[in-house]
Amino acid sequence: MLVGFDPASGHEQQGAGRPALVLSVQAFNQLGMTLVAPITQGGNFARYVGFSVPLHCEEGDVHGVVLVNQVRMMDLRARLAKRIGLAAGEVVEEALLRLQAVVE
Repeated sequence: MLVGFDPASGHEQQGAGRPALVLSVQAFNQLGMTLVAPITQGGNFARYVGFSVPLHCEEGDVHGVVLVNQVRMMDLRARLAKRIGLAAGEVVEEALLRLQAVVE
């Protein structure tokens, strides 16, 4: 998805049009909120070792690192999000495993 992460503050990821990986299931998303993790191509990869997942989409031209430690609940419709690619199921599974490590 391409979605706006603004407003943001402090160490939160920001950007008006940032790629993000959807982590929540479709049934939950239909309630109007979606759990997403931002994708970055920046040089701060080492800061997120253990909380990031490498990404190259099967469909679309999205690649970078999924920042699992920056997940957010978003109303994608209100933020005018746009689908820009399709990640492999293994990428989503790995991101969810790393998210589990954050909350346990």
